[in-house]
Amino acid sequence: MKTSSTYRSYLYVPAHKAQVVEKAYASEADAIVLDLEDAVPASHKAEARRAAAAMLAEGPPKPTYVRINPIGSPWCRDDVDAIAQPALQALRLPKCDLPQQIQEVAGWLDALGCDAGIQILIESAYGVETAYQLATASPRLERIGLGESDLRADLQIGVDNFTLEVCRARCVVVSRAAGLAGPIQTVYHTLPDLDGLKESTLRAKSMGFLGRFAIHPSQLPVINAVFTPSEDEIRAAERVLEAVDAAAGQASASSVFVLPDGRVVAPPLIANARVTLALANNLRLSGALA
Repeated sequence: MKTSSTYRSYLYVPAHKAQVVEKAYASEADAIVLDLEDAVPASHKAEARRAAAAMLAEGPPKPTYVRINPIGSPWCRDDVDAIAQPALQALRLPKCDLPQQIQEVAGWLDALGCDAGIQILIESAYGVETAYQLATASPRLERIGLGESDLRADLQIGVDNFTLEVCRARCVVVSRAAGLAGPIQTVYHTLPDLDGLKESTLRAKSMGFLGRFAIHPSQLPVINAVFTPSEDEIRAAERVLEAVDAAAGQASASSVFVLPDGRVVAPPLIANARVTLALANNLRLSGALA
């Protein structure tokens, strides 16, 4: 099974709107999420599915994910059958509450010979409570995240609520405990409020989120700026890996190192350094980072 890379920004786009999809691929988004679920009315589900399948078959110009319809809907199985193609980075399974839901989709992908991973959206209090069981349900599962609009409705809370922060923190902790890639923060719905988007995205980064989903191209410069590694962050990551390389040939080497500045470097920090440098290298290759 392939594992998709981590990107700074992921732009959701309704798959049935061809002109909007074209503009999305021309935007500053690092990756695109073709949406078959919330952004697509029931009358256009089949059209959206065909359009997503056609885009994947053509070979999309940017890394492409697809959010399918949830298990139990009339469209879920047909969605998976249509998008199980080599160009699919991973499918996003919404409204995920049970490990069996993940395992069922994984079984479909196995039968179709598709090596794409699965990312899930936890959108209920029950899902948050059982997040670790979900995160360890299948080797195909590469990332978990929150669907905050439905989660807020289930919890009967507003946008800026401490309970939601607790759910976000749990998502970060469970991801680490299960050995998954760090989570990607969900969308910010107030489009004109770019200052609020920046503040929210900085907070998400400080909590351990590695990127953010967007619903409009105007949000992308803010998200990309927050998640672009700074020169200081890149150099710090390089120093960590230099210390690892220097100790690799020593018979007494342990998994913990002390840098010249006195910082103790343990395996989690080494993993974080590798993520930072991988992102920086990808950005350099794309021309987004000098």
